[in-house]
Amino acid sequence: MKTLISSCLIALLSTPVLADTRSEELSLVINPVNATDFEVVKQIGMGPHEFWCAAASFNEARANRSELLPIYIKRPLGPSQTAPGKLGVLFTLSNDGLPPEPSLRTVEVDQPGLMFKSYQARRYCRDAFTRSTK
Repeated sequence: MKTLISSCLIALLSTPVLADTRSEELSLVINPVNATDFEVVKQIGMGPHEFWCAAASFNEARANRSELLPIYIKRPLGPSQTAPGKLGVLFTLSNDGLPPEPSLRTVEVDQPGLMFKSYQARRYCRDAFTRSTK
């Protein structure tokens, strides 16, 4: 009996656990501005991956929109319009009035018009929240 319990315990503990980022995503500060625009407010330690992750999280989990929607940077990292005294990035679902997308796409938050589809931006959630655990 002890052998059976020990075997089950070893099998259970040796099973890889996939990182779940939902709790981290819920802690991100994301403020809707209008029907198509929303702002991700910078928190300590946030880099480009976290901003794009937050944009995808807002689009899919909080606003229940399709993962196929494109998300654009409308206003790069700068003074927040929804959280005075903080920094933020304004994202939009519309490319109206934005410059053409840069030919070289990098994971940054400093270029208006930069676009990722929501599912592409979501890939950065795992990167953003598991880098320190590798």
